[in-house]
Amino acid sequence: MNCFVIMPFAQDFDDVYATIKASVTKALGPEECRCFRLDEERPAGRITTRLLQELRSASLCVADIKESRPNVMWEVGYAMALEHPMIILSQTLDDLPFDIRDMQTVQYDRSRLNTTLGQPLQKIVVDSMSFRCQAQAAPVQQNDLVGQLLSEMADLKNMVAQAVRSWNPGSAPVPQPGGESLQNLEGAWVSASGTHLYGSIIESDLVVPYCYHRDDELTGAYFGWRVTGDYWFARFAWRDHGPAGFAFLRQDSVDVLRGAWWSDKRNLGFPKAPPEKEGVPATWRRARGVEFPPWATRFLKDVQKKGVSKALEGQ
Repeated sequence: MNCFVIMPFAQDFDDVYATIKASVTKALGPEECRCFRLDEERPAGRITTRLLQELRSASLCVADIKESRPNVMWEVGYAMALEHPMIILSQTLDDLPFDIRDMQTVQYDRSRLNTTLGQPLQKIVVDSMSFRCQAQAAPVQQNDLVGQLLSEMADLKNMVAQAVRSWNPGSAPVPQPGGESLQNLEGAWVSASGTHLYGSIIESDLVVPYCYHRDDELTGAYFGWRVTGDYWFARFAWRDHGPAGFAFLRQDSVDVLRGAWWSDKRNLGFPKAPPEKEGVPATWRRARGVEFPPWATRFLKDVQKKGVSKALEGQ
């Protein structure tokens, strides 16, 4: 995923750029995101040609329009014409030209970059990419709309049931996720970073093969799901002894899982709660009406025959 940063190249902006890059990388994950300015790399060839190529390949653009420099405004206009998600930054709203006053904007203070720029930008990036992935994964067909309405009705019924229980102290407690509710996690999902995931229950465990940032081959799998408090806990591992770790995900609704993941190659037990150190944010949204691709189906069949570990090793 490419995040193209549009801003002046002057040294006066280096601290702003460092904050932007750290915030975007934290939001999308260091292994899933390339956040850069055009001046970071200087290959041979025409600068204008490379600028156009990078703008066309961008998944997201962040633009600091301080001083409204002509080259910055031209790049903003070109990215908007390509309909890329655009986040505007400015130290004062007075800098905003009329044509972009309705754009998502972060107003920041140079003396408090982390709180006024870093933290707000991180949240907007996560929300923007989640919305984009959801829009791409949800075809607007009648059957899908009916499925969405049914899902929303189920959410509403669940909310009403919880309210009724809270009004009647003698009634049974609200059930926690687990048991049969693991079946609610089966199916296709798309993460905020554009990763495609496909869940299926195999021998009482949910196995979720995924393809990072695409949908054409196996990257790794989630497995070992269990309930801890309000969260689902699951481990993940990449194939061929790649990265490994675990995630804590809360089911916000039938179609949304939200939480974070942490690296843990040593596989140190079963944490009872999310670690105090901040993890990489993760949001999964259900992709209704999506069939499992051949690579995911093959992997799930291998898991049935050999188990998750050997299937990931390709044995």
